Parts: sequence; structure tokens; C-alpha cells
Amino acid sequence: MSGVTIGTDRIRAHATLWYADARYRLAWLILPQAAVALLAGLALALLRPAGEWGKPADSKENEKLYLDLLDKAGKDGDRAAFEKLRTAAEAGDVSARSFMGALYNPEWAAVYAKNPVKPDAAKALTYYRKPADLGFPGAQRGMTELLLNPARGQHDLERGCRYGLAFQANPVAARNNYFDSWSTLYWIAGCYTDAGSGVPRDPQKAADLYMDTVAAKLPLAINTFTDELGRQPPDLVAAIQRNLVKRGFYTGPADGTATPQTRAAVQALAGRGAGPQGNPGAGNPGAGNPGAAKPAGAPPPAPPAATPSVEDLIALSKGAVSNAADAAKLRGLAESGVPVAQYLYAAMHLSPANKEQRVTAPDAPLAARYLERLAVERSFAPAATSAAFLYDLGGAGLQRDPAKAADLTIRALELKSTEILQNLEQDQWGAGFWAALQQRLADRNLYQGRVVDQRNDRTIQAARRLLGNP
Repeated sequence: MSGVTIGTDRIRAHATLWYADARYRLAWLILPQAAVALLAGLALALLRPAGEWGKPADSKENEKLYLDLLDKAGKDGDRAAFEKLRTAAEAGDVSARSFMGALYNPEWAAVYAKNPVKPDAAKALTYYRKPADLGFPGAQRGMTELLLNPARGQHDLERGCRYGLAFQANPVAARNNYFDSWSTLYWIAGCYTDAGSGVPRDPQKAADLYMDTVAAKLPLAINTFTDELGRQPPDLVAAIQRNLVKRGFYTGPADGTATPQTRAAVQALAGRGAGPQGNPGAGNPGAGNPGAAKPAGAPPPAPPAATPSVEDLIALSKGAVSNAADAAKLRGLAESGVPVAQYLYAAMHLSPANKEQRVTAPDAPLAARYLERLAVERSFAPAATSAAFLYDLGGAGLQRDPAKAADLTIRALELKSTEILQNLEQDQWGAGFWAALQQRLADRNLYQGRVVDQRNDRTIQAARRLLGNP
């Protein structure tokens, strides 16, 4: 029998068990096979066809050409390159317009130090607008920076928040690492607390974004939430306290009071103070806290290690179930924002294997929080898919929640997860899920007809449209 036939038989056997047995589906997600799911999700993300979300018709070749002209103009002071880029932008090429916006954007003045033109926020906005409206993440980020930062003289809270939320939800931005622009995320966080933003108030979303910027050592964020913590609304302070609890940096109450303990926890998260409060790894000084103070005379700290490979993280996660040192290392990588580590750390808290040897108890609520955070903040499609399955099945301390399962299914479809669509085509979801999903699709004007708690062709067609595969 050929290798191809054997492989096909295995796929069929897996598919049969997946769709017929919910327990097998959960086990496949949370046991070592989760590594296979993760790698498959990563491969799909890397190999996705060129027709991307919100991407206009400009060719990849043109985009590379204009990016090269941007670097020559901004970094080398090449006037001829600038004129070529400007001519293309004025002719209507949206890639060129986005890059012209970057040349005029005051936020990028230090990067393009030999720029032949002076920074001009108003001109930058003029160039950015069309590509931002068409889904270019760089242009969306530029619009957000200039409209939400009061120092740039173009402040427009409601408009800036519209672009900011579009940028945050753009999967191309996540895939191409645009979310490393921490100042942009800092301004977006304010959209969830400012009454004039037009965005529903959500202190927890704001706090989660703010603490990400603190962990990234953004000075503005650190100063705001230490020196000026007492000026923040109590519900935002309480949300920050809850975030710090999840990160292991705070053990006090989430009462909205700007206590010295809360400030110290923020400082520790920023790497400027003591380690996490009540750290279970206290026997290992500095564990999980790379910014912990060093004793006098200590040798200089080693440079930060490179992020481990996917294969190394998978190996680490296997050991983390029964080895406290591996578990602490995986947790540290997860808390530092490594998406694959976050995914595997979540999976570790679901696995029922080797209960006698486990160093952490199964904790589905904790896993769900990590998966949701990955799905929303990092636009990580495998996490959205896994979280949807988890909420549909429940277990390990987590109540079934069909509404949550539907929300995360929508998120997985927005992130172009073909895996979630394949599972929707099978009627193996729990009670309440289909009605919740149909209602969410109807809210997006994708589903028409009566909402019924059962799979039908209209639901699948609506899901396909959201995925971008009608």
C-alpha cells in the first residue's frame, strides 16, 4: 500500500472520530496532538493565498517596488525615489499613497531621518485615508496614531477610534506584526473608556491593552499607570487589578483603589520593580520577572534569549505538565506575549493526562481566557477555533456557553479559519449553538430567515460569506 493511501486512510479515520465523538474532538485539541493542530494552523496562516482581507487590487510587485522607494527616500534621502513614489501616489496607487503617508507622518520622523520632506500630520492623513478605508493596516495604524494622539494637532476621537478598531480587527495587521506598535495600541485602549469615542465602554478591554503596553515598556503607559493611577476611573483601575492578578503580579482586591500595591505591580510588570506578588515559583529568584532588581555587584544581565522555535515550545509544553521548571518557563514565555507559548500554556491546563504527576490542576476557565486573548489581541485563528470548541463542550470547571462558542466561531471565521468552517458543515454542535450563531450572522446581514437551533444551508452559506469563500 502506498504512503499516500495510508495517509488518506488516517485522515478519514481521524475525520470520522472527530465528527462522531465530541470527547475525541476535545482530546485531540488538548493532548499532545494539539501540537499538530497548532502547526497546521500556523502553516495555513503562512500559506494563505494572496487575496487578503481588505486588500485592494494592487500587485505584490508594486507594493515591494514602492516599499523600496520609501526606504530610499526616507532613509537615504534619495529625491528621485521620492518623486517616483509621489507620482505613483498622485496617480492613485493605494500602496504608494500609504507609503507617502508614512513619509509625512511625524511618528516616523526618527525612522526616516533623511526624508526630503518635513513631517506634516495633515498631509499624512490625506495620503493615508484611501488605503486605510481599503484595509491597508499600515495606513489604518497611521490614521489611528495621528487622530488619537492630541499632540499631533489633528485630534478626532470618534474618527480615530473607528480606524483604530478596524486596525485592531485586521488579521493582516496581526500576521505582519503591526501590533508591535505599542503606542498605537495605547491610544486604541482609550477608545474603550472615553465617552466621546462612539465605542461601547469596556474597562476590561482597555485595561488588557494598557497592561500589554506596560509589559512592552512603553514609557507613556508606565507613567500613566503608576504616577497618574489615582486619576483613572475606579472601574478601569479595578480592571487593571484583575489583569495584574491573571498575570501573577498582584494579589490584592480588585476594588478600583489606586493603592501602592497596585502601583508596585504595574512597575513590576514593566520590569522596574519586584517580581510577581505571591509567585508560586518564589523558590527561583526572578522567575517570570526578567526586570527584577539585581543585588549590588551582580554580573550584568545576559541579553534576552531569542524566542524558541515552535518545535522547542512544543517539547517544553510536554514537559511542563509534570515539571515545575518547564511549567514556569512556559508561563513566562506566555506572559511575555509569545503567541505559540500562550496557546500551548492554555492547552496544558486542559489535559487530563497523568493527574498524579501534574504540577498544575486542569483549569478550563484559565485556558479559555488565554485562548480568547489570543483570538482577540493577536488575531490567532487556531486559538479562536479551539476556544469555540471548548465553550461548546464545556468541562474541567467551565460551563457550556453556546453564546460564547458562537462569538468565537464568528471570530474564527473573521480570521479565515477553514477548520471552523469544516466543523460547521457537520451537525455535531451542542444545544443552543446554532441559534446563537444564526443570530450573530443575521446581525451582520449575512443570514436571512428564521433563527432556529439547527444547522441549515443558509447558516453555512452565511458562514462562507463571512470567511470570504461564498
